[in-house]
Amino acid sequence: MATFLIVLGIMCSVGLPTYAILYIVPQVKPNDWKAGAPFLLMLPGFLIFGYGAYLNNNKTITVSTACGIVKYYKNYSTGGRHSQKTFERITVHLDHSQYFRHFRFDESLARQNKDEHVCFEFYNRQKNTHLSESKILKWID
Repeated sequence: MATFLIVLGIMCSVGLPTYAILYIVPQVKPNDWKAGAPFLLMLPGFLIFGYGAYLNNNKTITVSTACGIVKYYKNYSTGGRHSQKTFERITVHLDHSQYFRHFRFDESLARQNKDEHVCFEFYNRQKNTHLSESKILKWID
């Protein structure tokens, strides 16, 4: 969304004044206020560009901690049906929650046993809405 607004802002900053120079300015007298239309029509493009740049700021990622009981691991494939790339998710029943949460985790992390109580640090997708999924970073002893 932010990238779209930045591109749209640049296009408006160039396109609207060009339109004004080609069609509006030749039809008005030089002393008329409408002769300044190209400069006035740059303003919406700059505003759209500024708003897109504001939305594009890098957001900080907060690290959360939680504890729960490991339920199971499951492998998923990426891409089409002929893809050989897979990744693994862990399902954890968090303490003080009635729901299971599915986390992606790095293959370098040690696997935990089923029905074992574990604590971990993770990127929480619910607190970091720009992330695509929650991911476990490390196990806490």
